Amino acid sequence: MRVRKMILAPAALAVSALLAAGLATQLGQPPAAPPVWAGDYDVTAGPPEMIAPGTVVEQGPPKGWSHLVIKSLPRVRETETGRVPAVPLIGRNLTVRMAGWMFTAFTADVTRESPGPAAPYRLRAVGLGLGAHGTNGDTVVTTETASQNGVQMDWIKRQVLDTGYKIQGQAVIPARGPAFALIDTPVIVRCANRNRMVRYRYALLANPETGALDVLLWVLGAEGGECGDLTRAVQLEPNCVDKAELIPDPTEFNGPRPSDLSFAVDKLPPHRVEMVLPPELRERAARTRFAPDEARALETDLRKLIVGHRP
Repeated sequence: MRVRKMILAPAALAVSALLAAGLATQLGQPPAAPPVWAGDYDVTAGPPEMIAPGTVVEQGPPKGWSHLVIKSLPRVRETETGRVPAVPLIGRNLTVRMAGWMFTAFTADVTRESPGPAAPYRLRAVGLGLGAHGTNGDTVVTTETASQNGVQMDWIKRQVLDTGYKIQGQAVIPARGPAFALIDTPVIVRCANRNRMVRYRYALLANPETGALDVLLWVLGAEGGECGDLTRAVQLEPNCVDKAELIPDPTEFNGPRPSDLSFAVDKLPPHRVEMVLPPELRERAARTRFAPDEARALETDLRKLIVGHRP
């Protein structure tokens, strides 16, 4: 029996070595070269750019960006203002006003790969920012740059802005290609009679020939998958301006100031079409980590989905 084991051991090692090598040297052939597009896809998760403070964002693309993906103007829904607790030292009315004091901006920059009219368009960057009404209009600011842009600050506004940037700082780009990017952003939504932090996933697909940008959105859900919806996606309106109506959760007003979950939305942003995500696409649509071929396959499938829903 011992001799048999000694004979089998080298054989098992040889088989394992062949499997590990993927039979790359079978028949003397070298390993297959990676596809030429493999290096085009960055699947190392990273943050989006920050829109520069001082950038004015109105109803279209701000300076330095080719597209306004979405501008959100949160406001407490009129029928819900009575449910906002009177926070100590602040009161109900001021709390309602502060919930709508700040706007959020999401931009994209699609540019030609190189000079010349024949060069393809590429998705250069994705940007996020927060701001308020200043001297020149709705302006992206930080607490450090607010006053120089005509945005008057006090301790409440500083808290609102700093909290907003803390939440927005959790946004991540899990995969991107030359004309494609996924961006996951945290959003407080109303789910099962509670306000929950979930992830919205945006897919940005630039047209390499025209520079046009299609934006799809679906809901990944909370950390455990709750409150998600992978059965459908929506295509946002161009230059989408979302007058986001907020729903208060009175249970989240414990203490001298509202919590991060005090206000939530219960509707998706304005969109031109809603589409069913095919079952075979949902697994890739839910991934948080990608290999280059998986990112490319998702981009290809999403482009086909958009074409199938064009008027």
